[in-house]
Amino acid sequence: MLKKLPAFFFLLLVFSLPFANISFPGLERFPLQITDLIFLAVAASLLAAVVFRGEKIRSGNLYFFLAAYVAAVLLSFIFSEDPARSAVKFAGIVYLSFLAAIAFNISKSAELLRNAVLAWLAAAAVASVYSLFILLFFYIDRNAPFVSYGLSHYGTLPPGNYPRIRSFFSNPNMFGHYLAISWILLLIGNCKGWISKAPSYLIAGLVLIAAALTLSPSIGGIFFCSGLWLLFSRSDKRPVLSKVAAAALLFVSVSFVAATVVKVDGDGRMGSEPSARIMTWNSALETIADDPFTGRGVGTYAADAAYGSQRLRDAHNIFLNVAAESGIFAILALLALAIWLMYNGLAKGKDGDRDQVMVGLSIAFAGGFIYQGVTGSFEDARHLWVLAGMLAGAIALNREAEDG
Repeated sequence: MLKKLPAFFFLLLVFSLPFANISFPGLERFPLQITDLIFLAVAASLLAAVVFRGEKIRSGNLYFFLAAYVAAVLLSFIFSEDPARSAVKFAGIVYLSFLAAIAFNISKSAELLRNAVLAWLAAAAVASVYSLFILLFFYIDRNAPFVSYGLSHYGTLPPGNYPRIRSFFSNPNMFGHYLAISWILLLIGNCKGWISKAPSYLIAGLVLIAAALTLSPSIGGIFFCSGLWLLFSRSDKRPVLSKVAAAALLFVSVSFVAATVVKVDGDGRMGSEPSARIMTWNSALETIADDPFTGRGVGTYAADAAYGSQRLRDAHNIFLNVAAESGIFAILALLALAIWLMYNGLAKGKDGDRDQVMVGLSIAFAGGFIYQGVTGSFEDARHLWVLAGMLAGAIALNREAEDG
């Protein structure tokens, strides 16, 4: 029983990932998520299994890359302009690293990876159904608590009589980010036969509709990941058609990124002033120039751009945000981790073939980190770090299988 508890709690943790904005009574001022509490159960049960059942901690290069990132962020914390704020964020970075490490340790078998993917998809389906529920009742009573809870402000979009939905996330961009990753996990499940056709089509429809309702650049992540999936996983079947379709999907994904640099006025026309993202990117670059090595301080403001009546403090870009907050050492360490994961995840085996689960997880990570990282600061997304750990686990499994 003790041996199975870490896996059980981990699957519960994976399922909890999209319910990020649900707060606890009396703890609203603390940025705690359900995932964080379940993490304690996962960590405690894993530690108990190691101490009392002789379970071994998995070895791997992942720890080196995680430690390098934490060390670089620690350097930023030491030289921070605001040590109190940086202390909280540094603790969060350490926690995210442990999330990845625990996901890596528990993803020790193909069955556990399969169950984790299915738990992820079940949760994505629940969050997507809630989005459809909001859409259904938006034009009936949009002020009802169960409707307004999942609605978001329009951001830089022109206000109108339409919903922009965040579901259980704090904002629609993060929800879209999660759904784009979920889309590739669905393709993995369908390809491996883990999900029968009817549920697969149902979840696909739910995810696509929910993603569209976020009205965010993250929608492009679905096109980007689908294009990579055709290139790396399906190119052996009708190679010419696969490459043409992949190119078309990747082109569409680029158009979503391009749209973020254009400002749209309230009347729906293209504005002459820079977009919010252009302004925050420029501001973040100025921050980096002021202190390139250790940044302003982890957890401090990466940017400071005036956009209408708003002050935009986030760089809206993973790479600029990390570099501005924590310096070039931190972003180089994070890039090293990402490159190591993607390079090994997309590598061919000794037989010249690629493992579909490993490739799919690599594509999901590439979409969540590289593509969506251009238009959003998702470096602290818990689901992205869990995905990184699952990918590292799949890489280790594949190597173990090849080594016999």
